[in-house]
Amino acid sequence: MGSCAISEITCLHPSTSVNFNRQYSYPLHKSPRMNPITSATFIRNLHYGVRRKVSDFLDPQEMWKEVLVSIETPTGEPRYSQQHLRRFEAVVLQGKSPTMELLNDWGTSNSTVGELVDILMSHRLLAAATILLPEATNARLPAVSQTAVCHEGVPNSDDVTRPIGRTEAQTEKQTPPDTSSEPQEDEEPRDTAGFLRLSFDELKRITGNFDERPVNQGGSRLGEGGFGTVYYGHIQDKPVAVKKLHITEDISPDELSVQFHQEIDILMTLKHENLVDMVGFSREGHHPCLLYVYMSNGSLLDRLACLDNSTPLSWHRRCLIALGTARGLDYLHRNNHVHRDVKSANILLDESFVPKISDFGLTRASATRSSSTEMTERIVGTTAYMAKEALRGEITPKSDIYSFGVVLLEILSGQPPVDENREPKFLMEMKDEIDEDEMTLEEFVDQKMSNWDLLLVERTYSLASDCLNDKKNKRPLTKEVLSELEDVVKSISLEEPGAK
Repeated sequence: MGSCAISEITCLHPSTSVNFNRQYSYPLHKSPRMNPITSATFIRNLHYGVRRKVSDFLDPQEMWKEVLVSIETPTGEPRYSQQHLRRFEAVVLQGKSPTMELLNDWGTSNSTVGELVDILMSHRLLAAATILLPEATNARLPAVSQTAVCHEGVPNSDDVTRPIGRTEAQTEKQTPPDTSSEPQEDEEPRDTAGFLRLSFDELKRITGNFDERPVNQGGSRLGEGGFGTVYYGHIQDKPVAVKKLHITEDISPDELSVQFHQEIDILMTLKHENLVDMVGFSREGHHPCLLYVYMSNGSLLDRLACLDNSTPLSWHRRCLIALGTARGLDYLHRNNHVHRDVKSANILLDESFVPKISDFGLTRASATRSSSTEMTERIVGTTAYMAKEALRGEITPKSDIYSFGVVLLEILSGQPPVDENREPKFLMEMKDEIDEDEMTLEEFVDQKMSNWDLLLVERTYSLASDCLNDKKNKRPLTKEVLSELEDVVKSISLEEPGAK
């Protein structure tokens, strides 16, 4: 299959996601030197890598328990008892995957992939099911409704795929659907697992047939990322953002389907003020689409650059954004998820500048606990934010911490993570100049930022430096990052009551 040399990286834009050479990446529903998986394939014959991928989705939030209680004997009796459940729970303490142990045990019988997929689909564990039978899984999803619902909220205009979020109150109370066209009596409910099912024709209508012209030129295009293009639209006079996923030379149809279901699964399960929340989706046509609320203040990347002549962010506002982002990241890690693409372009700001982490296309679930490390054969991410271990294919929460360290440098300096016309090109390398006294911290700080305090800037820079330690085990935990930023924000509020 050729050599394993890493292909050349071209940094066209600081928010461009770069995929490395994929010689060792196989379609997710096949394994090298193995027959394709079918519904009749015995679970015991599944390749280890396939079972590992399924485990990555079922171990977090203990979703494997949903599968366990649904497994029956040929006579219709539950195959596993509470005693079995406790035995599988115990393997976590040994650093093992309970899902792997369950599949190994169930696989000793003539259980098949079809039986497993049936159970996964019954619990709407779509991403895990798609890994096994992507085509069959997609075919079994219900027909898509022709009408849609939207919610108010806030994406941005940088060129990276960016979901948009709802508040918890908006999630609980949704806007009534458009009833301009009468639904058929046998029509599927519009709200599936909390998300609205949309027709592709409806999405074409609200985006001007996915008008490729930029929004500022009268079109609908907001930006583009590694997994799709984002378009602006209106439903019931409310602004929304539509991410249309597309196949590229680096992303096969099966991989794209997995990314689609993965984002739905993650945003269905994980709810937090500092994570975006999906509104709906469409499975029609060749382009699966995801719908989010339009975010009025765009991305942190754009606001730090004062794009469209926006007002520079104050020191206090920047610290609040850093704190909110750390809270979202801490929530992800406590729920055993590694984002893998933390960057300022993926930090969206609502109308009150509350930060929301977006774009979960690369997110991976950790197999057992948040301190664990996984390996991947496909190296993905944004090079200007990637730790050395991430470049080797390791998936660990400490890589997210490293990326967040780069974000903190952006917040302090107002400079982009990579600039071809700057020396050094990468922002993370400017830390070396400061540490070696070639540049002062005062010179590094964004001169457009108001009311900053040198002592608190030094604390924040020190935290960024700790996050950027080359040795991952010496980087702080997310909760430690959170604690330090909370202290910084409290100190600013004490010095400047009512600071914004």
